[in-house]
Amino acid sequence: MDDSTRAAIFADFDISQNESQMDFTDDLTKSKFRKSQFNLSVSLTPGELSAIFDTPTIQPKLNSENGLYNQFLDVLQAFRISSPLQLLEILQYFIDNCIDTISILKDQNQNADWLEQELNTWRLLLTLFQVQHLESEKVDNIVSDRDLADALFKEDQKLKGIQRIVDWLEHCAAENMENEFMKDAKNFSDEEVAWPNTLGQLLKKELIYQSSGAMVTKLDPDAPNRQSKSIHDLDQVDDDRLLTQVFNEIRCGRLEKAELLCCQYGQFWRSAIMEGWRLYHDPFYKPKEEQNPSDEILGNPNRDVWKACAWKISSDHKNSPYWRATIGILCGNIDAVLPVCNRWEDILWAHLHTIVNVAVESHIQTHKSNSFISLPEKYWEYKMTMDDIIAELKSNPKLAVRQEAHKPRRQIQQYFMTNQFRELVNIMADWAENSLESDPQFLRFLAHLILVIRWAGIQHDERAANLIIQKYIEVLIPMNDSLLVAYYTSQLEQTSQIIIYSKFLEKSVLTEQRTQGLLAAEKFSLPVEEITKRIVETYRNRFTNMTTGQDLFSEITSDDYELISALDWIIYYPHQVEEAFVQINAVVRNFVAQGKIQAARLAFNKVQKDSINRLMNNADIDIEKLLEFDMVSVSKKIQSLVLEYLAYKCYLDAEEGFAEWFHEYHQTKPIEPIKLHGNADYAKKLIHDHNMEQYQIALSNWKNNVASSSQIVIEQLFNLLFFPNGWLVDHENEDKNRHEHFELLRTICIPKIFMLLHTILHSAEKYTECIKLASYITDKTNKFYQLFSQGDLKKLLAKIAESSVCLMESNDQVLDPWGF
Repeated sequence: MDDSTRAAIFADFDISQNESQMDFTDDLTKSKFRKSQFNLSVSLTPGELSAIFDTPTIQPKLNSENGLYNQFLDVLQAFRISSPLQLLEILQYFIDNCIDTISILKDQNQNADWLEQELNTWRLLLTLFQVQHLESEKVDNIVSDRDLADALFKEDQKLKGIQRIVDWLEHCAAENMENEFMKDAKNFSDEEVAWPNTLGQLLKKELIYQSSGAMVTKLDPDAPNRQSKSIHDLDQVDDDRLLTQVFNEIRCGRLEKAELLCCQYGQFWRSAIMEGWRLYHDPFYKPKEEQNPSDEILGNPNRDVWKACAWKISSDHKNSPYWRATIGILCGNIDAVLPVCNRWEDILWAHLHTIVNVAVESHIQTHKSNSFISLPEKYWEYKMTMDDIIAELKSNPKLAVRQEAHKPRRQIQQYFMTNQFRELVNIMADWAENSLESDPQFLRFLAHLILVIRWAGIQHDERAANLIIQKYIEVLIPMNDSLLVAYYTSQLEQTSQIIIYSKFLEKSVLTEQRTQGLLAAEKFSLPVEEITKRIVETYRNRFTNMTTGQDLFSEITSDDYELISALDWIIYYPHQVEEAFVQINAVVRNFVAQGKIQAARLAFNKVQKDSINRLMNNADIDIEKLLEFDMVSVSKKIQSLVLEYLAYKCYLDAEEGFAEWFHEYHQTKPIEPIKLHGNADYAKKLIHDHNMEQYQIALSNWKNNVASSSQIVIEQLFNLLFFPNGWLVDHENEDKNRHEHFELLRTICIPKIFMLLHTILHSAEKYTECIKLASYITDKTNKFYQLFSQGDLKKLLAKIAESSVCLMESNDQVLDPWGF
């Protein structure tokens, strides 16, 4: 990335012209802040802090939280991650989606706490990744404490990251306080003076309620401590409430509002005290050419004195706990802050704020030759790291804090803060498998965290990451949204892509659904050919087996129809024609083995003429003349597939021809009229003679039709027996299972064909042809005898023996049993 590009992207991070990171000025006209496209700033100034997480242009709202699935997908589809900056923009869109949905849920009076926690986590990731992509800068021309602080934050990436977490915690607290009741000074007093009830009692005014204890006689700020007396009871209640809210405002990063509350309540001294910690800056020490007319002196030149005094105030137990905490957080006395921190985020904030405070103070005193007022040793003894703080939160004496630290979303935040990404991904995988934590929205959150970690180039356990995404896909599959499933499936390794997406497409029945599913797969570069192949193989393994069936026309089951329908997947892509032949042949093979001829025909018909043309690279090929076609130009595998296809065509034609002949022979034969009694009258005899005449004509026609169809079927059956190179004899077959299936089919079908041939020949009174069947069986060229079981052979020979007897009985010429 060139310098100009980086300068444009991170212009909002340039704080050289802004207030210091440690300066909470309330005059926003002193510095102009450009709203970043990522809505974040490194400064703690209130103007920046209030704009850190501003909501961008609101997008169209959806009806419920379920819209998050598609919203997040829309964001991911819009980007092809090629730079870290795109990852930052994706995170900002995630934040926008959460904000919009939270607004909808609150409008519908639904619980949005879970989504607010997710929103805050995305904000944390955004601010941490932003810091990672900012380069350290070397700052020259340092003339003041403020310049030193600015230089420290530009040079120390780790400290800058801690400061950004502080910003994040303060913004989260500010959002949580939006609906609280204490928003203005009227909640603390009806008058704009300090301690009005104490003043009234000292002036001997008539009050409804007199103070119960010894009350101060002076109204200066130090009077209660100096005199060891209290202010009026009502003022004390108001004071406690005010100081609580002042600390809460500080906790939210709103120092100006805290100061304003004190001023509105007449306690200007408190506002002045809180101003004392600002870093000193005198711009007029710079060369004249670097000065601006609007420059002015800012901050406290005696900040070290203020800090020493503030430490004493925050350590004095006579003061209100919240006032001690307010001063303590500004001067770095964490012992004064922790007693009022009862939540996980408050304790974390107090520790990180102290880290920044000590680091800045140490940097200033190290790089300046001034003599400083000594601070307590305890101030410099604070050495906790981020890891130490997280460990302390997990083992905190307060049960609520410990429980919060072990909640999944807090653990995610903690792992990101400590850069323990491998541990994070592993524990997320455990959550994904745990039904207690695997609600759909939580899995969506985890899956997108994984994608962010990947795109950020962070090392992690890929197996655990893929498991999380797979669990999320399991949530998406019932939604039947092919784009959702296809995109997240594309984030897995190829083997998983094939398994998962084929499982999703299996449930698609309608043509439109299947088309959409495949188009989505193509859009996200899934291996569609392998997927369609797996779908068909899954159905084959589920619904088929090679058991033999004896019923010539077994009924087609619903499972059979599903399997036949699944073949449409493999013929969707024209270039997948070779695999289509492999799968269709396999399905036909199984149906034939089970005796399901009608099902086999339906599967066989999935192959169209243009499919054969594509397979053979010949647009003018005639299917009926394929056996005569010169296949020298095609591979041996294709030759094998075509011959198998033709073998099934021959078999199905023969089976169906026999079925038609069988129906015609047994069901369409004319019925002879009933014979009349000898004493029938003349009219009935005329009718009977007419019927007999019609019967003889119909019978003659029937015999001619049967003879014709018999000849056709006989040719079909003989064509199968004498199929070129043998029916289902494939010398190039290297697939062991396929070879075994061929052998099984030959043992099933060849004996059956001989039986069918005998049935037709015997019915046609071609007894000599019937007897010849025995010679075909014993012929050593084709070795049909090897395909017969002993029982089948006995049965066929018994039939041939019957034909032999009929031959001798039906011929006027004396013939031997073999027709000679």
